[in-house]
Amino acid sequence: MTRFRATLTNTALFLTIASAAPLAFAHAHPKTMIPTKDAVVDSAPPAVTINYTEGLAARFSKIDVSDAAGQAVSSGPSTVDPKESTRMSVPLKPLKAGSYTVHWVAVADDGHRTQGDYTFTVK
Repeated sequence: MTRFRATLTNTALFLTIASAAPLAFAHAHPKTMIPTKDAVVDSAPPAVTINYTEGLAARFSKIDVSDAAGQAVSSGPSTVDPKESTRMSVPLKPLKAGSYTVHWVAVADDGHRTQGDYTFTVK
């Protein structure tokens, strides 16, 4: 009976660890960014678009873009593409030469939240 209990305990422990492992990968992280991190672009982009590794909950995800003075430069709210829930973008006002910071918050469909920042420069 003791050997059976040890086997049962080890099996339960293995299944618990194995089933929890996929949860670690359920966070939405940027896969591609336009403009890219630290990019120096010749002309101002019309929008910032980020593609993520997981589908996003549109209601809780957003992108904010600000200039070097901290002023918002978006011309509307960020949106998650209804046909491709891994893509989020925000339209931009016409940008002058300078440095811009992108702050993103991504809430995956399963509720896990990630966030980050990166910069790009317009010549």
